[in-house]
Amino acid sequence: QCLLEAFEQREMIMSYSVSAGLQFANAEMEKAFRRQYLAEGSQVSDEQKKQSAIQNAAKQRQNIEAQMPFEKTPDKILPLLEKALINANPESSGKNLLIVDFAHNLAPNHSAAQANWNDRVSVETLERWARDWKIKESGNIIILLTSSLTDIAEPLRSNHSGAKIIRISKPDDEARIDRWENRITTNGVALEDGLNTQSLGRITSGLSLVQIDNIYSLAKAHNASISLGLIKKRKQEILEQEFGDRVKVKIPEWGFDYFGGKENVKEYLLEVRDNILKGVWRRVPMGILASGPPGTGKTFLFECWAYECGFNFVKIENPRNMFVGESERIMAGIFSALDDLAPVVVVEDEADQSETSRDMPSGDSGVSNRLRQMKFEFCSDPKRRGKVIWVRISNRDDLIDAAYKRKGRTDDNIPFVLPTLSEYEDIFRVMFARYKIQTAITDFSPFAKSAAAGIYCTGADIEWMVLEADKYAGREGKDSIDSHHLMMAINDWEMDLDPREIDRQTILAIKGSSKRLRPDHWKKLLADAEARLKGHQMQFV
Repeated sequence: QCLLEAFEQREMIMSYSVSAGLQFANAEMEKAFRRQYLAEGSQVSDEQKKQSAIQNAAKQRQNIEAQMPFEKTPDKILPLLEKALINANPESSGKNLLIVDFAHNLAPNHSAAQANWNDRVSVETLERWARDWKIKESGNIIILLTSSLTDIAEPLRSNHSGAKIIRISKPDDEARIDRWENRITTNGVALEDGLNTQSLGRITSGLSLVQIDNIYSLAKAHNASISLGLIKKRKQEILEQEFGDRVKVKIPEWGFDYFGGKENVKEYLLEVRDNILKGVWRRVPMGILASGPPGTGKTFLFECWAYECGFNFVKIENPRNMFVGESERIMAGIFSALDDLAPVVVVEDEADQSETSRDMPSGDSGVSNRLRQMKFEFCSDPKRRGKVIWVRISNRDDLIDAAYKRKGRTDDNIPFVLPTLSEYEDIFRVMFARYKIQTAITDFSPFAKSAAAGIYCTGADIEWMVLEADKYAGREGKDSIDSHHLMMAINDWEMDLDPREIDRQTILAIKGSSKRLRPDHWKKLLADAEARLKGHQMQFV
């Protein structure tokens, strides 16, 4: 609505970019601009006007100027545009609109030391326009367009700049579904079995309408049907190109059927999913903390959950950069990307490394504090509840700043501990299914008992055993794993982690977790871990 009002009843609509120069909506507007604002520079004095010869020469010169292209550089164009924006010419009575495309090239976000003279002049000019009462009273409007707000000079983004920030989000589910329906019904490209416009709209979340058109055009050009494989491949490529290395977008391939154990946690996460799909946001946690020893399936479980929800799954990288202000710019870019990808499950792995306590010295000139505050504000915004589900994963959640763990930023803490005997059986079973490894084994209980005897055997260790057993079968020229292959792999396993650390992390995970999300036997787990840890400590006394 705001943009519709901006384009209504405009005498002059102009656009400018550093590369394309000054352009107009139509030829009549350009003629009016040249007549009103370029003629002033070629006017002659009263004494000269008396001389007809000079007048004729001036008119000829004006005619030539009226056909010459405008210079593109800001130092030439901005002063001309300022005349049009403040309506200094009495011939102009209407309202003007200026659109500055690729505004980050005209007013880049550089520090004072990095900015050159021309950039400073351009930034100051735009900042002055934003506060100019003559421009406001005249009803003229200036629109700056940029793909990333953080790339625009900070003075233009501040709350006191006089500029209003409007974020244009990616299309929602309804808009994407409408686009697919229009494309499919108009041109009749076939869909793979099981796909329809509803599912296509859900799968292509995070993509723009133009990007959806590109996927459609690719299938049409190759005279192929639109398949789930094509959608996933192109979406992965598009999002990686758009968001870069700091935001790792992954298309989940497996659901809960491929995750062994943690049935109570799965039930909880499915409940959260249902509340999201129903739009009951108040029942959706703002954030989740998953803590426990490594190899217990923390990251993979939430990837499976994203699959069950049909949401985008994202892993974010540390935004720190050596250049002044760059870390904050990268962090703001990450937040914008997450909003575009919503609904999205965001996994911050090793959160204790990126979210150190405020009490710890940083020596980084306040960068840590600024990044921390930016994340506080993002994760606490109730508008994102049910749209951006932030999952912090850590082996040592006690090292995470308490402010991140407070209610309203992290509502639930899930403990990930070593599997039970029945969970070991489930993990063996799903590993064969996940990797599509053939086996005649139907009863995994003997192998689960052997693995559990190792005490510190994790789900990741079970995965290693199954893959190692497959290698044994391959060495014998077999495509299917027999019992002796799997037992040889189990016998080959050796613990490569410090048992004291596993017990310590187990204790911390249970004590810091939400009670209703603890396993049924958590008291025994806690007592056993504390007893073993005490025994380890006594050995070194």
